[in-house]
Amino acid sequence: MRFSACLALLFTLLFNTCQGAPQARIVGGDDAVLGQFPYQASLSIGGSYNCGAVIIAERYALTALGCVCSKGSDKPWPPQLFQVAAGTVDLYTGGQRITVEEILVNPNYIELEIGVALLRLREPMVFNEYVNAVPLARQNPPEGVTIEVSGWGRQKDTDENMYRTLQLNDETVLPVQDCRVVSDEGDLLPLNEQVLCLGHARKNGICRGDFGGPAVYGQQLVGLAADTLGECGSMMPDRFISIAANYEWIIENME
Repeated sequence: MRFSACLALLFTLLFNTCQGAPQARIVGGDDAVLGQFPYQASLSIGGSYNCGAVIIAERYALTALGCVCSKGSDKPWPPQLFQVAAGTVDLYTGGQRITVEEILVNPNYIELEIGVALLRLREPMVFNEYVNAVPLARQNPPEGVTIEVSGWGRQKDTDENMYRTLQLNDETVLPVQDCRVVSDEGDLLPLNEQVLCLGHARKNGICRGDFGGPAVYGQQLVGLAADTLGECGSMMPDRFISIAANYEWIIENME
């Protein structure tokens, strides 16, 4: 959880909320139906759900770096501890479940929270109407457009459990400067062009458990959920990892 310095954004989002913006959810959201997000996957470690993930090829998935490493580290845990599941909206049952064979980390990250991990699966997913890959975006989406996000994350920070049924939500692309963060020393950190900044109304947005999951625009993967700039459901924006900023590395590292 990080804090933004942009007060103007708060007034904009407050105005939108007062005008009756729809209360779509991941935080507080709508249930997805089977086959609606065939690229959506879950990532478990030791049999317990950890993060979201995204199917990008029969043997490859993407997730956030923080989902496969200890806090403050970019060294992944052993890949055989992880399992990717796809083809279900139920967090605990159904779908195809395959162990991870290898974890590759893009070393060109600016912040650990905005790092990307490429997961190579031990065997290929069987593509069908419920499981399929999503194309990768070469460019970031324009400011102001609506982005579709999905995940099983918590509904609020104090929740102990994830949401069992996959949730969907819409967020809006904001200027990347709206997602600048403040260091522990109180200094405004430099602009991070690897960030895709998304805004939402109050009682909406991503939360813990959604990280690593997809942001999609124009039927292309544009981002991976990374962190929130305030408490879950606050009016502060969410930070996503830009797929465009990592596109070349991802393609080069897929066999």
